Amino acid sequence: MHLDDVLKLDIKLLVAFVTIMEEGSVSRAAERLGVTQPALSKSLQRLRELFKDSLFTRQAYGLTPTARASELQDMIQPILSSLSELMSPNSLDLKNLDRRFKLRVDEGDLENFIEPLLASLQYQAPAMRLSISTWGDTHLDELTSGNVDLGIMRINDTPSNVRSKLIGYMEACIVLSEAHPLFHKDEVSLDELLSHKVVTHHLRSHRSSSFSKTEQKLKQQGYVINPTLETDSLMVAMQAVKRGMALVTSRSIGDLFINVMCEKANFYPVKLLPIPKQVLEIDDFNGRHPIHIFWHERFNNDLAHRWLREQIVFFMRESPWMHLPD
Repeated sequence: MHLDDVLKLDIKLLVAFVTIMEEGSVSRAAERLGVTQPALSKSLQRLRELFKDSLFTRQAYGLTPTARASELQDMIQPILSSLSELMSPNSLDLKNLDRRFKLRVDEGDLENFIEPLLASLQYQAPAMRLSISTWGDTHLDELTSGNVDLGIMRINDTPSNVRSKLIGYMEACIVLSEAHPLFHKDEVSLDELLSHKVVTHHLRSHRSSSFSKTEQKLKQQGYVINPTLETDSLMVAMQAVKRGMALVTSRSIGDLFINVMCEKANFYPVKLLPIPKQVLEIDDFNGRHPIHIFWHERFNNDLAHRWLREQIVFFMRESPWMHLPD
């Protein structure tokens, strides 16, 4: 059969042929397909012309397929089955899902969901693998290039081919040890905070950050935030706090510091203080900044991808540190 003949082949003709084969009667096949007998007889005539064979011979008890018709049935049935499978909804077999997902998320946000997520994966998708690392300087470029499957960050603006969903709002805090001169206070002013050494952990100041506008307002008031130390390492941040620096970080990391440092030997007591009121008054989010999850458009209808991101959103919203959107 040449390409021109293939283009003449209507899927409805194949369905009609298989139905006649199964029913052994044009009238019964027409009733089953919901068409008139003359219409189905025309389809049978087109099939005979296309395959250059009578296909059926009439017997007293119905139609008998020719040898050519039997050969065609063996070839057509798999085609119709494949087409049916093609049109059926995708299914997700989590138990046997052997796939690796790359995530970009900072530790302050990771603390919100990693423990329950790993437990869920172990039970529901034991073959799924994760690669988790913090954001680099390229930010969302890794998502648009396809090198990263999912990202979580405190930004609003995204490229047109990157989708996002608001998870909730997270507040920051200040972590002080007894070695810090302001440890005895219950709250501090911005002047007091900046008059001593400050370390930041995963608090980014790039232009897409939700804090960038607040930072610009502070500069207009003469406050330039230049941390003595910026780090992505919890160990480095802990040592900085131990030596008297004030750590500005997320509330989840602040609580983690409390739990870890209380168990470490030879470590000063630590406490959490709120962000200075002067900062909150000019902050568009009043200290509670939005956290979004991001993914490339190409993964939007991917069932496994959707399942993973919905798991992360659910666990983050269940976190004690997350303030839910209205």
